[in-house]
Amino acid sequence: MKSKMKIGFGLAVSLLVACVPIFAHHGGSEYDVQHPKTIKGTVTEFNWSNPHCQVFLDVKDDSGKAVSWTVETLAPAVLKRAGWSPKTLLPGDQIALTLVPSKKGTPVGMLRKVVLPDGRELTGGELGEQPQQ
Repeated sequence: MKSKMKIGFGLAVSLLVACVPIFAHHGGSEYDVQHPKTIKGTVTEFNWSNPHCQVFLDVKDDSGKAVSWTVETLAPAVLKRAGWSPKTLLPGDQIALTLVPSKKGTPVGMLRKVVLPDGRELTGGELGEQPQQ
């Protein structure tokens, strides 16, 4: 009986250890979907990789101070179907992003739409959407 308990305990600990990275990755990603906002700034980096692409940009706050934002998107495959590529955003690009911000008030959000320097708009790649022409 004790060996079954040890095996059960070992499995429970293993499962917990395996799940910690998932909680760490998604633990701070509670977004305020009721209050989307639009920010304008300068792209500093565009990370095209799984499991989520990320846009990093500097946005001036009300006092003129640059605030570094991190904006999460969906996976590259989903963005590609919405008309994105790894070269869609380049460092130095001036863009406007509509996002749902972090509930914690930190400069983090989930992308809903981007207005590119040439005026084109792309969505955040919600499943099933087609690129806008």
